[in-house]
Amino acid sequence: MVRTGARAATAATLASIFTSAGLFGQECEFDANSAASTASEAIQRLAEAATAADSLDIFMDAWEALGSDLDSDNPVVPLLGAQIQIGLGNFPDAVAFLDRYDATAAPECMMHGEAQRYNGWVRLYNQGVTAYGASDYETALDAFMLANDFNPDLRTYSNAALLQSQLGDNAGAIETYRAALAADIPDADAESLRGIVRGLGDMLGAEGRGDEALQAYSDYLAGNPDDVVIQIRYAGVLADQGQTEESAAIYSATLERTDLTYQQWLEVGVGFYNAQNFPDAATAFGKAREGNPYNKEAMENYVNASIQSDRPGPVIALADTLTQWYPYDALAHQLRFQSLGRAAMNEQAMEAMGEEQALPLSVTFAQMAAAANGRYIVQLAFTNRTASGTLQMTFEFVDAGGQVVTEHTQSFGADSGSFTFEIQSDVPLAGFRYGTIGG
Repeated sequence: MVRTGARAATAATLASIFTSAGLFGQECEFDANSAASTASEAIQRLAEAATAADSLDIFMDAWEALGSDLDSDNPVVPLLGAQIQIGLGNFPDAVAFLDRYDATAAPECMMHGEAQRYNGWVRLYNQGVTAYGASDYETALDAFMLANDFNPDLRTYSNAALLQSQLGDNAGAIETYRAALAADIPDADAESLRGIVRGLGDMLGAEGRGDEALQAYSDYLAGNPDDVVIQIRYAGVLADQGQTEESAAIYSATLERTDLTYQQWLEVGVGFYNAQNFPDAATAFGKAREGNPYNKEAMENYVNASIQSDRPGPVIALADTLTQWYPYDALAHQLRFQSLGRAAMNEQAMEAMGEEQALPLSVTFAQMAAAANGRYIVQLAFTNRTASGTLQMTFEFVDAGGQVVTEHTQSFGADSGSFTFEIQSDVPLAGFRYGTIGG
């Protein structure tokens, strides 16, 4: 128990809630306060908590101890109040405490408020992800929006805006995107910022507000003139607005570039495709394939854009490869059927349709996405037709040279509809494929 009036001792005790994270600075000290000291001592018991219920009891004890001094002007009181309320899940109250702390704490102590803001943001971000995974979109949206009250972050702004759009609130999504661009976020991730601008432009375009979309893109490009992804979207809106010469100049300059990654060529291709410029879309997707011939999206888009450009012949073999690599994918079989039909190979096209209709299940979505530290997340969704029981599907993962790096066999219920798994690889993965199901 810290003695009232022993300033140095009080500072040392209160420091223990921060030192494990390396956040306590020697220049920051808090004045003695018996209620805060008692609450801090209660919080120290969290290290011994065996269950979530134990942690909840500890936070309740700490809150009760702090309650007698909540009106104190000592900044450590709102700081501890914020930590306790975060632990109790009372996030709006925690934000109020942190605002109060920021208004009273010395500059050398601000890092402690920042640490608690990040603590609240992490908890809410995880809540939002969990709720989204459970298809509880309203709860996920609330969590992501509240997370930005703790710590403005482009990831939570983007997630919130996407959910608002998904829930039919395009006006709300536009407002959220604009709030993200107006927020003070030092060292914002370039990819996340591009996603915000892209999302805002897409929403404004969908709402028939082309002039505003042009302005959003123009403002961004003023500081990021070499961002080809946004340039292409900008060109698409210009074309929609009747400014075809300027749009065509951007398209032409983009296709001449030699410094783009395959991911950027994919984005460029999507921009061309959305503008219904299918020949240039096929060219861009072809360049994406040159950069990574094992990327599923690049293969699918190249075949599709080539078909839409009335150039099915060169992609018939690739469409056939898609059905071999992804034997249950509905899109792969559709592209094969369309390529054969557009090439006037009607008998083969009908055979392809019959093969697809005889499949025991139809995969509607299959994707591999890179995560941090060599992790890859694979998601697959399907509609069951005639399969039953527990099934197995083997996945192969290839490197940039097409060599199989690792394999994974996934078991799943025939009626489950989807599954997700993670792969760890020390070698960067360029793509994946899967085999036929077994029981």
